[in-house]
Amino acid sequence: MDVALVSVVIPAYNAAATLPAALESLVAQTFADWEAWVVDDGSTDATAQVAKAFSDSRVHFLRQANAGPSAARNRGLAAAGGEWVAFLDADDTFEPDKLARQLAAAAIHPEAVAITCDWHRPGVAVAPAPAELPWRRWREADLWSLNRFQTSTVLARRQVLTRLGGFDPSVDGAEDWELWIRLAGQGPVVHLLWPLVAYADSPGGVSKDLERVYRCGEVMLRRHLANLPPPRRAELLAWHHLRFAVAFRLAGDPRYRRCLRPLRSPAAWPGALRAFFFRLVPFLWGRVRRRLSAG
Repeated sequence: MDVALVSVVIPAYNAAATLPAALESLVAQTFADWEAWVVDDGSTDATAQVAKAFSDSRVHFLRQANAGPSAARNRGLAAAGGEWVAFLDADDTFEPDKLARQLAAAAIHPEAVAITCDWHRPGVAVAPAPAELPWRRWREADLWSLNRFQTSTVLARRQVLTRLGGFDPSVDGAEDWELWIRLAGQGPVVHLLWPLVAYADSPGGVSKDLERVYRCGEVMLRRHLANLPPPRRAELLAWHHLRFAVAFRLAGDPRYRRCLRPLRSPAAWPGALRAFFFRLVPFLWGRVRRRLSAG
């Protein structure tokens, strides 16, 4: 069997209701040389039946006992044969030219280890894309402070992902962010400044579990920032605590107080002050400006 250029990995857990739209968005791609691996992560609904009944021969099905999104994506990565791997969550969809646009960017930037893009909410109208999409590069250091892109926007070189060992299940909740940091350490990531993915952001998703993301994110950051100069490391860790304190507070969750505890000692104050003035304030002001422009 000929190996497709792009392998699309789709982890699916109780995704019978949303999986058909995700798969249809693949069939609608203007780029046709793809294969898809749907990995059913121990679903208890009709996910398996939906995947198996899909008529396109490019769609393949795998099933495993429930082990979480990292294990499911890694299972799909192990089966993939394409030069490139795209990730597609089962409740997201690709715009028709998503893969074609990213592969065109890869041809222009052969040194890139990954091509990512912006996203939009389902049902939001997107203007026709220009012939040439604006872009920027992300470096490893750019990703220490924030997860800059959503999983379904990523197209990455399979050999690099495999060499890195894929996603780390020990930090499920921040597993995508952690892998992108390692990926950007292997070479430039080119980000297309145009929404090519409809991201559902379902209420029950892992990204909504603030406790898990906060806890695993701190573990992950301490690992990756260990070799930085102490002032730089302290500032980035303080930023993590402050950002999640705000997130918990906005959610009405009293655990925001716990996020502030590591910043109370005098030794932590310099890093906390830098994080507050140079990271939190600009971050919040950027959110306010986006709300005002959208209103």
